[in-house]
Amino acid sequence: MSGFLEPYGVNYPTLLAICISTTFVAVMITAFIMSTFANNDLSSDPVYQERLAAGHVAPPREKSADFHLKPGAKTSVLIFLIGIICIVFYATAISKNIGLIKPVIFGRNDAIVGFMMVIAAAITFFCKIDTAQLVNTSTFKSGLSACVCVLGVAWLGDTFVKGHIPEIKALASSLVTAYPFLLAVAFFFASTLLYSQAATTQALVPAVILALGITPENPGSVYIIIASFAAVSALFVLPTYPTLLGAVQMDDTGSTRIGKLVFNHPFFIPGVLAIAISVALGFVVAPLML
Repeated sequence: MSGFLEPYGVNYPTLLAICISTTFVAVMITAFIMSTFANNDLSSDPVYQERLAAGHVAPPREKSADFHLKPGAKTSVLIFLIGIICIVFYATAISKNIGLIKPVIFGRNDAIVGFMMVIAAAITFFCKIDTAQLVNTSTFKSGLSACVCVLGVAWLGDTFVKGHIPEIKALASSLVTAYPFLLAVAFFFASTLLYSQAATTQALVPAVILALGITPENPGSVYIIIASFAAVSALFVLPTYPTLLGAVQMDDTGSTRIGKLVFNHPFFIPGVLAIAISVALGFVVAPLML
């Protein structure tokens, strides 16, 4: 996104400041709403009760006074946090407006992969992780299962969408030209089909910039794109995304599950709510910071 908007006076730090602040507040508001008004009590979940009675899940236990974290647990979190800070700093440093690192050998995406590999290696070394046991962890098994499940569905959806990109761009452009504030809706449905924030951005933003008549001399409407950007995160609508399937696999209570109607899964309502609140906040914050 920053690559598309930097020519119109929106630098990477400003984009981060707007997006992080609005999405963080939106997530906190959504968490409060869901924890306050939604029924999250496992005692009323029939699937959990069946699994509990059958012995497939251990009964809840009270916090034990002699519970201790495994050696290296806190260190691993600290290493991961430092790595994330380094990624943000690097992405900021190579942006055109900051330009602390020249020439740029690794782009943001390549750098993220490299940083994450270094983080994993550092955690393994300093926290003395037994790598032979990694494949036996529930997280690894759930993640691998999710990857296998999603490959066919994701490729099928990606093939279908790529075959209709011109039509999608034309529809989004006409929609935004007539009703600019519906850009978030176009982002929402496009990301649902494309399964990628980056792919949605690359497919729609150039057409939207043209449709809104945004130029370096007249960037007045660029705040609409920034405010609507959170809507590219609608990857959860179809229950085929790896992280969503991984969450279903990891929850041994059985309360996180895909419904028979496909769309009635536990991620839909909080996800839509968080995006709606984030976009609404974006239209308030973005004009003030540009």
